[in-house]
Amino acid sequence: MSALAGKIALITGATRGMGRAIALRFAREGARVAVAARRIAAAEALAGEIGDAALALTLEVTDTAAWDAAVAAVDARWGQLDILVNCAGITEQGTTEETSLESWRRLFAVNLDGPFHGCRAALPLMKRSGQPGSIVNVSSVFAQRPMPGFAGYSTSKAALTSFTKVLALECAAAGLPIRVNSLHPGGTETEMLEQALADTGLPREEAYAHFSAIHPMGRMGKVEEVAEACLWLASDASSFTTGQELNVDGASAIRP
Repeated sequence: MSALAGKIALITGATRGMGRAIALRFAREGARVAVAARRIAAAEALAGEIGDAALALTLEVTDTAAWDAAVAAVDARWGQLDILVNCAGITEQGTTEETSLESWRRLFAVNLDGPFHGCRAALPLMKRSGQPGSIVNVSSVFAQRPMPGFAGYSTSKAALTSFTKVLALECAAAGLPIRVNSLHPGGTETEMLEQALADTGLPREEAYAHFSAIHPMGRMGKVEEVAEACLWLASDASSFTTGQELNVDGASAIRP
């Protein structure tokens, strides 16, 4: 039996990088997937790849009204929601002195406020079924081992990790069968990583080697590897796991 048969999932940031890999992996495991992105054309293209088991949604994660509309669309289409994956995120480099207030607020708006709005909007529908549910917040290894030069990014992801634990405890205290965990990728081969490499100002191969060196396994991760970890957290295979941090980081967080 497929790991997510009969499950309904909503995934943000679903059309690129890790989000796209997660959406495709969930669909292969039998889930019906709402793929959400800021650009509806990209969401519709991915939904077209997946087929009838997909629903394309336009969603700006910082907009509470947009979240309400997205969850309502899932309810109208399938009448339930079992899995929420908050994968949409941004990164911007800058030390504390260099980071502008605008950049700081933008990072927190997307990386922390977005998942907060999403959980608040999704929980009533997830609770309604009374069935086991799973929320996965995609954080970062930088939440656990911050890097100088990523002040806003590291801090926003650390706050997301703390929020994840609070919500996990709240769901458990309320007797809800909804688990909440955070996923912590290391450097992963995505468009966002490519931008981070470009932002260093170094030649790409030199920047890539520098980023790879902070992973004891000596390489970057693949989006498919992140998707496999997310699948485990989303599925009933992790039924006694909540409030936890799952690293997919090539040992970056524990490097010497």
